[in-house]
Amino acid sequence: MTELYKLQVGQLVRSIAGRDHGRYYLVYQINGREVALVDGRKRLPESAKIKNPCHLQAVKLVSVEFQDKAAQKKLTPEDIRAQLSALLRMNPDEEAKTNV
Repeated sequence: MTELYKLQVGQLVRSIAGRDHGRYYLVYQINGREVALVDGRKRLPESAKIKNPCHLQAVKLVSVEFQDKAAQKKLTPEDIRAQLSALLRMNPDEEAKTNV
């Protein structure tokens, strides 16, 4: 179970519940007890996936570049996909590379 205070914008997370079980996302916003997630394909900032943080597994990888662009509201789908791919390559979990 992921606690809300441990998550931050730009952090890599994996869904552990729901239809998207096993998918990786980047945290776009944290609003109260909800987290908005993006993947640069189906989930863009304007249609971010909203999930309860209890249904996420946090990975200890954060994209500072993503944080900066999200704060400036200058994220493109290409930026999101590039940052997500970069973090997945750094993820020590080998399974992450096959579930994108």
